[in-house]
Amino acid sequence: MRPALAALTALFALLLGSPASAAARAPAPAPSSAWGKVWRSEEAAQQVSAAGRAQTMAVVDGDEAQAVAQVQAEGGKLRLDYESRRGKWSLIDDGKRLIRLDPRRRRAVVSPRPEFALDRSLAERNYVAQVVESDPIPIAGRATEIVDIVPRGEGPRVWRLSLDKETGFPLKRERYAVTGRRISGTEYLEIDFEAPAPADLFEVPKGWETVGDSHRRQELSLEELSRSVGFDVALPRNLPSGYVPWGRYVSTEGRGRGAMAELRYTDGLRVLTILQRPPRAAGSSPGQGPPPTGRMGRERHGRGPEPGRGQGPGRGRGPGAARGGMGFGPPQPGSMSVVDRGAQKALRYFGRNRVIIVVGDLTVDQLSWIAKGVG
Repeated sequence: MRPALAALTALFALLLGSPASAAARAPAPAPSSAWGKVWRSEEAAQQVSAAGRAQTMAVVDGDEAQAVAQVQAEGGKLRLDYESRRGKWSLIDDGKRLIRLDPRRRRAVVSPRPEFALDRSLAERNYVAQVVESDPIPIAGRATEIVDIVPRGEGPRVWRLSLDKETGFPLKRERYAVTGRRISGTEYLEIDFEAPAPADLFEVPKGWETVGDSHRRQELSLEELSRSVGFDVALPRNLPSGYVPWGRYVSTEGRGRGAMAELRYTDGLRVLTILQRPPRAAGSSPGQGPPPTGRMGRERHGRGPEPGRGQGPGRGRGPGAARGGMGFGPPQPGSMSVVDRGAQKALRYFGRNRVIIVVGDLTVDQLSWIAKGVG
């Protein structure tokens, strides 16, 4: 499976929601508050058995990709099947993990499943949900109402949800970056709330290779993390408004360059990741050549502007995963490089005694401000 398609299917599972029970089909009473409607839509996605087709889109490595998936959900499980001229691939959410099926290689790749809201109370503290209107155009033949989720204070909307008026089920979800650009979306074209699915549809086919790991990594204290990576891990002095700690881990991704310290923060809906490692373990050799361009990422080099604290509240979300290389160019002491992948940006900064990589849906100025507050 191509990496871009793997990223797309993970995003689409998050956008579609993951049913957790097929037993309850009767809709709950419609809540009066906008946040109540959002949480009702999450519960509806966990209570409805359904089958249909969905149009999906996502920005991956700066480019927009679209696909149509056959969707089936039953007994707390979800499956999306894709087919194009490039071949077939599928994604299964079994309630505990994501399973990407590659029929050509007869391989199943497992990973942890995403969540829409990491912390509901924190999300309500940092964001405002507001009912926009009833959509005059039916979605999948059903009447809907629109709810926007926007940062509290300022900034473009983060989510737009089109909810089925009868059940509260999310028939359309759109996610937006800090720039206001739509970076992913899913819209049902057809849906049948009574369609059953065979149980083995959500299992890895017999005889297939299974790779990956769906287990959550062990969370460490700051002292344990420093001992594990072999240097004193520094906490950031600068954080966007509303963010709280969400875990400390050892990250071993990075093409054999050794362990990195990974600090995660969340504002309830988005994730900010800060990685650190010593300079000797950080970069490529000076003779590596020019930085990659095109689908590997859009890069900006130089020291970058110094952001002030009056930049407004920054908010970052995304998988927070640091991939080896990330499309960065050769290291330069004191330099800064940025890769924009659409749903998030990754900034690498060479500090005084460490290399810092900051990953999140933030402006370049905010990423720079955070990185310089570490190194």
